[in-house]
Amino acid sequence: MVFNPTSDHIDTILPVPLYYTGLNDTAQVSEQENAWQIYKLARDYHIDLPISLPALGITWFLIK
Repeated sequence: MVFNPTSDHIDTILPVPLYYTGLNDTAQVSEQENAWQIYKLARDYHIDLPISLPALGITWFLIK
């Protein structure tokens, strides 16, 4: 879950560490149960997740 506590719209990249998930090459990510997108894991087992939230906005992600 991601929350924007500010009064401004935010566009950013959120690094998500996935080392202990058992994923090796790719991760499938769905924002609020929408279509799955595939992200390639970096060498240190993280993905860079683009986030765009309106002021005081909330969103959540599923990762498999």
